[in-house]
Amino acid sequence: MEYGAAHRGSASVYMRMRTIKMLARPTFEIKERVEVVDFFVNGLCIHCHLAKNELMDFTQFNHEVEESWKEKDSKLQEEVGQLLEKYPEKHHEDIVDTYSWELHLNQSKYPGLHRESLVITIFNFLEHQLNNLCAIFYESIDSKLKLNDLHGSGVERALLYLTKVVKIDFSKFGYELPIIKGLNLVRNLIVHNGGGLPEDPRSKVNKFVQGSEYLFGVEGGSIKIHPEFIGFFLKVLESFFEKLDLEVQSYIQSYNG
Repeated sequence: MEYGAAHRGSASVYMRMRTIKMLARPTFEIKERVEVVDFFVNGLCIHCHLAKNELMDFTQFNHEVEESWKEKDSKLQEEVGQLLEKYPEKHHEDIVDTYSWELHLNQSKYPGLHRESLVITIFNFLEHQLNNLCAIFYESIDSKLKLNDLHGSGVERALLYLTKVVKIDFSKFGYELPIIKGLNLVRNLIVHNGGGLPEDPRSKVNKFVQGSEYLFGVEGGSIKIHPEFIGFFLKVLESFFEKLDLEVQSYIQSYNG
């Protein structure tokens, strides 16, 4: 046999053997890789816990500031008292008049500004935390609906997203939500109307103020915030985030299950 014919025969046998080996190889089904969400990395599992920690910082800050007003007022009262004891009664009215404006600033004006500012700041904090939570859920559940796709704004819109898209059951919550929604009205009143209450006694914000233990004011007047109000507000939010955290952890468990 010539070399060319022998070579072609060997090549033919090699190809047949290779084909048999390839057909004999086991086949594997190629499955699409499912991406697992890491709730530690995206922050979902600790989001509410961190929010509660920041509320504790607000509580400490508010306590220190309120105590400073009390301390300063006590010193002013003591100073006025010493002057009243030192000088005859005919000078008492002048002495009181001299200190009246400073007493007003320390007892009313400055504490009122502090409390109104904290209402705005804390509510902005709440809105920021809820918006961030919605953004984390948007990535976690691969939702096609973003927070900005919903009508409305602020806390109300975030709560709507968590209810409709994430399916968080806020019916399990107690007193926190009505108070938060009422305080949203108070926050808007301070921001957009300088704290002035509407004249309509049937308005939602007037009804909320009248039913509150730590808020005061009459229709058409200015809202007054009790020294204990900020502490009360922070406790409400702390309870809210505790209950929200239970819902978030329940979602994570059902996802991993």
